[in-house]
Amino acid sequence: MVKLIERYNGQLSFMIVYWFICLVMFLRTFSFLYIMLAWNVFLAMLPLLFAVKVRYAIERGIFGQTVFWAIFWLLFFPNSVYMITDFIHISNDKLLRIIEADRYSQVGDVMYSTDIAAWAKLLVIGIGFLFAILVGLESLYLIEQGIKNKVSKLFSRLGILMVALLSGVGVYIGRFLRFNSWDVFLKPFHLLDQLCTGVDAFAVQFVAAFAVFIIVCYSLYRAFRSKPTAETI
Repeated sequence: MVKLIERYNGQLSFMIVYWFICLVMFLRTFSFLYIMLAWNVFLAMLPLLFAVKVRYAIERGIFGQTVFWAIFWLLFFPNSVYMITDFIHISNDKLLRIIEADRYSQVGDVMYSTDIAAWAKLLVIGIGFLFAILVGLESLYLIEQGIKNKVSKLFSRLGILMVALLSGVGVYIGRFLRFNSWDVFLKPFHLLDQLCTGVDAFAVQFVAAFAVFIIVCYSLYRAFRSKPTAETI
């Protein structure tokens, strides 16, 4: 745990700063949204902890621990992607309005909101999502590298595809069916029943869209992560 804190102290420090920002926004607006955002960021940080545990177990060939921590990682990884859906909470904020044209004119206009609280909400959600997706992708990278080193590159790529699809399912379950990651253990039959009855064309399209989104984000992350530094050029 000490090594984990030392390695990711920047991420942990940022999470604490983000909690403080959410607290300030909550005290200013008394909107429960900011408590929820702070909680979501915490949940998004957990996959990184579990991924480090998985990587440690893989490198030492401890199969039981690898499976144990991998299950927890897979259950909580969708939380790192889920935060993009929090942007729906700005739907009631009038960030812009259309001014209709005069009766004999075809020229209208767009007026942007000067309510700083609405723009601050947008920024707080955006910062939280950016943090969540980055720590999530870092955890995915750790898992991929562990599998690639111990098994094969092909198997690790297939694993990313499977994780992307399962994470799409997880985001759908969280946003539309309103279950949490731990409900897999607490309410497994109820969750499965709701999932089976809730599957329709939209659900399939939603899962596919999020799977593509995760793969694209991870590809970009890998491209920047493997970018040579000044020392290696």
